[in-house]
Amino acid sequence: MTDASKAEILENIISAYINTTFPEVPPTEEEFNQGAELIRKNNAYLPVSDEEFEDMKNRLKENTVMILDSGIMLSDPENGHKPWVASRRADIDPFFWYRYKKYLEQVKHWNPRVTSKLGQVSDEILDQCGNPEEKSFHIRGLVLGDVQSGKTANYTAIANKAADAGYKLIIVLAGIPEVLRQQTQKRLDAEFCGRRSNSFLDPKISQTIKNKAVGVGRFGNKKKVASFTSEANDFSRDVLKSNDLSLDNVNCPVLLVVKKNKTILNNLADWLKYNNLVNGTGQIDLPLMLIDDEADNASVNTHNVDDDPTAINAAVRNILGLFTKTTYIAVTATPFANIFINPDNSKDLFPSDFIYALSSPNAYIGADRIFGDNGDKTGMLVRIDVDEFLKYFPDKHKKTLQVNDLPDDMYEACYYFLLVNAIRVYRGDEHKHSSMMIHVSRFINVQNQIADILNEWLDQVKSDLHNYGKMPLKDSEKIGSIHQLHSVWDKFQLDEKVGISWREFLRKYLYKAIAPIEVRAVNGKSSASKLDYDNHKEDGLKIIAVGGNTLSRGLTLEGLSVTYFYRTTNMYDTLMQMGRWFGYRPNYDDLVKVWLSQDEIDWYGQITIATDDLREQIAKMKEAHQRPETFGLRVRQDPGSLIVTARNKMRTATTIKCPVTVAGHLLETPRLPASTKDLSANMDFVKNFVDRLSTEGIPIEPEDERTRGNYFWAKVPGTLVSELLLNFKTSLWHLNYNGKGLSEYVSKQYNEKVWDIVLINKGEGIPYSESIKCGQKNLVISATEKRKVSIKNSTINVMGTKLRVGAGGCAQIGLTKKKAEEIRQNRRSDSGNRKNVSDADYLIKDRPPILMIHFLEADYGEDNEAESKFPKFLTAIGVGFPDDETGTKTATYQVNLVDLSNWIDLDDNGVDEE
Repeated sequence: MTDASKAEILENIISAYINTTFPEVPPTEEEFNQGAELIRKNNAYLPVSDEEFEDMKNRLKENTVMILDSGIMLSDPENGHKPWVASRRADIDPFFWYRYKKYLEQVKHWNPRVTSKLGQVSDEILDQCGNPEEKSFHIRGLVLGDVQSGKTANYTAIANKAADAGYKLIIVLAGIPEVLRQQTQKRLDAEFCGRRSNSFLDPKISQTIKNKAVGVGRFGNKKKVASFTSEANDFSRDVLKSNDLSLDNVNCPVLLVVKKNKTILNNLADWLKYNNLVNGTGQIDLPLMLIDDEADNASVNTHNVDDDPTAINAAVRNILGLFTKTTYIAVTATPFANIFINPDNSKDLFPSDFIYALSSPNAYIGADRIFGDNGDKTGMLVRIDVDEFLKYFPDKHKKTLQVNDLPDDMYEACYYFLLVNAIRVYRGDEHKHSSMMIHVSRFINVQNQIADILNEWLDQVKSDLHNYGKMPLKDSEKIGSIHQLHSVWDKFQLDEKVGISWREFLRKYLYKAIAPIEVRAVNGKSSASKLDYDNHKEDGLKIIAVGGNTLSRGLTLEGLSVTYFYRTTNMYDTLMQMGRWFGYRPNYDDLVKVWLSQDEIDWYGQITIATDDLREQIAKMKEAHQRPETFGLRVRQDPGSLIVTARNKMRTATTIKCPVTVAGHLLETPRLPASTKDLSANMDFVKNFVDRLSTEGIPIEPEDERTRGNYFWAKVPGTLVSELLLNFKTSLWHLNYNGKGLSEYVSKQYNEKVWDIVLINKGEGIPYSESIKCGQKNLVISATEKRKVSIKNSTINVMGTKLRVGAGGCAQIGLTKKKAEEIRQNRRSDSGNRKNVSDADYLIKDRPPILMIHFLEADYGEDNEAESKFPKFLTAIGVGFPDDETGTKTATYQVNLVDLSNWIDLDDNGVDEE
């Protein structure tokens, strides 16, 4: 027995012990270590070194703590579809699923309770798909999961179970770049086919090699899966013809992994039509499952949602139309574009049959933990100095940009990555993959220049550490790169995370850990070899990856610990998909850092809220027995989705009118016009409004708990509010708030109703310089709300509050403390995905609508020009409408797309460019 096989046996024994000893609740760190030590002691005939044992424990910990919950299913009970999996279970041979389950447990060391839950979730989804034994069906569904959270494992489980149930053809659409398709093919070779696809399709390779098992193939090969694409090549009619392959002459399920390319998809459709048996209607009488991975990327109709679908959308529908039995499953973390498909077009890809929202496993680091209502719980975020950054990479720079040096904080991020890599070595992860991502431009030429500069920098750092790292500290600190490493070490207090001194760390670990690191440009001209993790299974790939859209969308960066990211797009789906830092970070989650601009942090916060709301709507609509079409309508009418609407319509219209559901939303004005005239007018409108409250409303005494220490008026008529909303000027770009549309809405829906009005008098800013007249009284704002602001595109951006103006929880003003606490308790006991209490939760049915007035102390930072030009104090407003639960009342927003085009880069099509 080899040493490697002894180690594998011991690892499996420890895994089995942990899984049986802790079947429900994962062990603590101490319990895990004690159990592993006990098994090692009792199995002395399986000796391993201390280093091997630490590696073994780390591998097991990665999967032991992962817990999955069931998701939320929203389906259409009136579509005639009947659940079928349970009734057929006794007749289905679960060969493919069982060997995948064994692979996950024995190779990836997943806990059996996790694979059991995965089986349950995949059964729930498969139950909504078509039954292959039926004569005909056409199912359209959507699986919603978090970025980097394990969606691929879910659809791989579905594919294995679909093959067991009788699906003949399974097509996986795997993004636009070839490198992403190759990554998906390689994974499905290991976790579904059980053979290397390159070997299967090469006629020169012997049958012995073709049938060599990989991945799941090692757990059984009595049944096969034929892969008609390979890791090396996308779909090719010529390759299939040379092998005399068709759906009819293989007696097993067939897999195709195809990228979203119009020509390739049309060639696939032609081959299916002319090289496979069809019935009397010209259709192929076999069950097809088409899994659309990253479905928001190119496959939905965003060119003209009415009657002119994109080429890829049309090609996908063409393929589906060739079969009598079809299930289309869109898999995505950002379903906004999918929801915008017109459900009235039954031939399109709208998920009219079911929507399934996956739950996040407990170990997942996602958007809600980083950008949620309660702020960054992880300590991951570092702010980019945008003024400095733009000196090197101007907004909307061209591909001809010459890059001669890099911003200081980009170097800081790179130094931090070197230190993190060394800390991971110290913790026993020497042979694990370790990655850093840099994305600041979509142009290949710019990316390559950045990589060249960093290569030169890294060579110098390695040389300095090699030559001077073991010198006395007072001498080594004179070397620039070593001094910078020490400064970054101190800034991020890494000594607390390591537990040894800087001197010892420098001498013993730093050079050894940094020596293997490489800088590589990973872009449209790069092959998959740029991220050749498989070739570094034994030693671990250590890489600083510089790229753009190809790198940042869909690709998995193993061991990603540091990201430097600057992106001007504000598209929800684009930004979320580029969040490669979301995911699982076992043994180094406390080290992960993401460098972002404050504007990006705010946008991610806004997107997180929108996505949380979307998931919550699924849960509410399930309880109300509503259908996917109803859900789609609600999402399309959500104010947070307006940016998607505008982008979709940008090329085909000059203005758009959109019905927007504002009930249950708190709408604020974090984007103000960078115009002294408009800002002055806003201040005058607000002061006049407050003055009129002396006769138009009922002042509530400060002692009343509903005020929370602020100025408060009750029973203010809607006509007064409507007037302020109409006159108050904001920036065009923040589409959630539309003063004219909201004013008209209040006039129609709330004109006869009374309002609560709040003038906020609690903040961290200095007192407002003037008193504010309110009838015979003069109100003093003793504490304004201090906010950092920036000037961009003729807009004043209120920063640091996730595109918010007020402090979190401000919507509870106007409620009694007892009622607010009741709402919080109900929210915390909710079984939904999001446990945090947001301002929207306080906008309960039957409470009066609320208008909040904010006086802000503007902090312009180091922008002396802005500070001298614009006022010290700004005013902003927020308006909250109580939830009417029906979503039938909508405001009409009108958006000028010509003006909006200044903020949206229509040429940014998600592809790296020369």
